[in-house]
Formats: sequence, C-alpha cells, structure tokens
Amino acid sequence: MMYQFENLQKFLDDLDFPKVSGSGWKLIKGIDFEKAFKAGKISFEDDGIYLNYDGEKYRGYMFIKTPYIEAYGSYPRFHLTKCEVIQQFIEDGNFNKRYEWSNSNVNDLIDITTGKLYQNENLSYCSKCKRQLLGEIQTTSDFHEILKNAHQLEEEVEVDLFGYVKGWNRFSRAFRESKNYICDECGISPNEASHKRYWQVHHIDGDKTNNQESNLRCLCIECHSTVDAVHSQNFQSKAQQIELTRFRDLYNPKNP
Repeated sequence: MMYQFENLQKFLDDLDFPKVSGSGWKLIKGIDFEKAFKAGKISFEDDGIYLNYDGEKYRGYMFIKTPYIEAYGSYPRFHLTKCEVIQQFIEDGNFNKRYEWSNSNVNDLIDITTGKLYQNENLSYCSKCKRQLLGEIQTTSDFHEILKNAHQLEEEVEVDLFGYVKGWNRFSRAFRESKNYICDECGISPNEASHKRYWQVHHIDGDKTNNQESNLRCLCIECHSTVDAVHSQNFQSKAQQIELTRFRDLYNPKNP
C-alpha cells in the first residue's frame, strides 16, 4: 500500500511514532550506555556524564535498565560521575548489567527476573557519586529540573546510538512509499521490490530527528552518497562501498 504524505502523520500517530522537529536542547533516553561508550560517544566530566549526539554534547546520567527490583525491593541508583562502581566496570572492559544513558526526569525499568515493566520511575542518586559531585541533586527529577532551568527543553526524543528516533525504520519506509521510491535527484526508481533498500531518506539539515517533510528527500544510494562532503565520507566504509557497487551494476547502465 502506498501512502500519500499528507496522510502520513495519521499513519505515524497510529504507530505511536514521536513527533520531533528542530534543533536545540533535546531530552534523550533509550541509549545503550555500553555501545555508546565503546563507540567513543561518552565522556565523563566534572559535572556529569556527557553523550556526544549528532555533533552536540548533552549532560546526563546512567542507570541499570534491567535491575532486580522485586528480589531486592528497590530501584537502582543513577550515576552522574565515574564513581568507584563505574570505574570498576570500565577497568574490566565489561558492563555486566544493561546500563542506559538518559537525561530525562523519569525512566522505564524492566525487572530482570519477572519481565515486569515499571514505567516513568524517578530514581535516586548514587551515594558514591554524591561524594564526588556535591549539590542539591537527590533524584533524576532534581537533575532534570537543573537542565530545564539551564535550557529550553524540547519534546522528548528517544533515539538510537546513530541519532535516529525510535521507530525510524517504519517512518523511513512510509516516507519512501509516499514518494513511490523515486529518487528526488536523478528520478530513477526500483525495478523490483527487493531493490527498494537502495532508496534512502536524506535529512537536508543533517538533524536526524527533524523529520518534517520539508527537511526530507528520497534519494537512491548513489545520489545519497554524493549529496555532500559528510555523506561522501560516510559512504567510504567497506559495507557501503559493496552496496554502491551492487547498485551501480544494477542501475548505472540506465544513465547516460
């Protein structure tokens, strides 16, 4: 089924896809801490744990996403510094619990033994971190209030490690379908359904959370790889070069 873009927002609403737009400060959660740390996107600084997201640094904290809530009768503490607990994980090179990075006032938890979901929980501050970073912070809500006073917060955005909003794959597919998989640059379209993966969504301003129609273009992988200097660099990886070669074998003969 093809979606006309004017009907796309209703489609996204049905999928509970978050409405996001613009630049500036963003509330971000759902970041796998270990993946972000190993990718070099986390920095421990004097006033917090920072995430490098889409070229900007955001102050936040880390907490255990899947704790033993019912076994111990308590929620996990959140960390704002590289306290001795976190330092040990780093030295071992292995985070043996599922930590997430967040700057939200509340977070969802999943009990590791029962699978029960605890939604919108306000967490308490790690006592070991508190000894290193003094202040009035006691809970994640206190931390959030500090951020709110320092910045004009936008709508909450749950993203993945690469900066795309949660549910991006569904959004991308719906947008490309609304464009009938026709490249906005060169005008070619897939010869068969299995080739649709070579058509991609480009964010004009580079902000992967700005999914307004005016900021999006449907591009074939060839045009996407040369749209600007950043993308030319991004498409130099071995995997991307293989995909480009396959696409060129299929479609370049059509071009003069």
